[in-house]
Amino acid sequence: MDNIVLWSGLALVVALLTFLNQKQVYSSKVKRAYGELRELTAKIRSGQSENADVSRWESALAEMDKHPNEFNKLEAEIGFRRAFVTYLEQHYPQDPRLPELREAAAFQKDSVWGIKMGDYGSKK
Repeated sequence: MDNIVLWSGLALVVALLTFLNQKQVYSSKVKRAYGELRELTAKIRSGQSENADVSRWESALAEMDKHPNEFNKLEAEIGFRRAFVTYLEQHYPQDPRLPELREAAAFQKDSVWGIKMGDYGSKK
């Protein structure tokens, strides 16, 4: 009988931890960065971006860099890296980060975790 109670308790703890993992509570900074990147990406796509948006881009990207899993999820969802490259091309074409950012934006991950699925053959 004690074994059944122990296993049931363990199962409930695992279920609770799984539930809490799915319902992560993000800090206000991450929520704000999510909103900023969504808004800035929408502005790029609608052609309404401005030179003054650069500080908003940089602060939101810096915050999301601290949370790589959320960074990858949002990138997969809205493609903000490509939008940032487009923004820099339009407003700051001489930015020294541009070649590196173009390369990063061109590489599309196959999953949120960045595992490349498919051809694992020779890279010659």
